[in-house]
Amino acid sequence: MKDLQNIQLLKNISALLENARKKVVVAVNQTMVLTYFEIGRMIVEDEQGGENRAEYGKNLLKDLSVHLTEKFGKGFSETNLRQMRNFHIFYSEQIQQTPSAVLQNKIPQTVSVKSEIGQTKTKP
Repeated sequence: MKDLQNIQLLKNISALLENARKKVVVAVNQTMVLTYFEIGRMIVEDEQGGENRAEYGKNLLKDLSVHLTEKFGKGFSETNLRQMRNFHIFYSEQIQQTPSAVLQNKIPQTVSVKSEIGQTKTKP
């Protein structure tokens, strides 16, 4: 660094690049999580697409694994696909239970609604 006249410029650029790399990692991780969730959703929907699909369901993950691994490389074993399906099933149930939905289940009526119910209407 002895040839560089402005060491602060180097530090600023280095910090910018390091920050950008961190953001890329976060973006990639978020994208992969959403992609795996969506793959799980697609598998679940396909499995639930009709009755009399027991035989088809048995081979679905195996066949998908073979084709996806051939096209995209490792990471699509039957086990991984099963985990993606389970990931979707578990978290789709969690997503449906938003804090407001949970509160609605626990707090059936607000105080103002209860007080309105307790009042009797009188005719003028």
